[in-house]
Amino acid sequence: MDKARIEIVLESFFESLKSKDNKILETGLTQNQTVDALKVAVISAITEHPDKFETYVKWFLNGSMYLLDEDDELLDVEEMLRLAR
Repeated sequence: MDKARIEIVLESFFESLKSKDNKILETGLTQNQTVDALKVAVISAITEHPDKFETYVKWFLNGSMYLLDEDDELLDVEEMLRLAR
């Protein structure tokens, strides 16, 4: 997968989760700090396990089609990960 495209998608996704209110959560972090922390964790996981990330992308595509009633079957992500090894 193209790293530049991954960065564009991740940036768009995580920025869309941020709040203008940016309230402090029960953790003591603001919502936006929490989103940033999740983004760092996701980027790290992608870097360390690019093959797994590709499997998750395929599963999210299937999950999206399932939610939109364009696919009747939701694939088993654990099975997909097992088969990808």
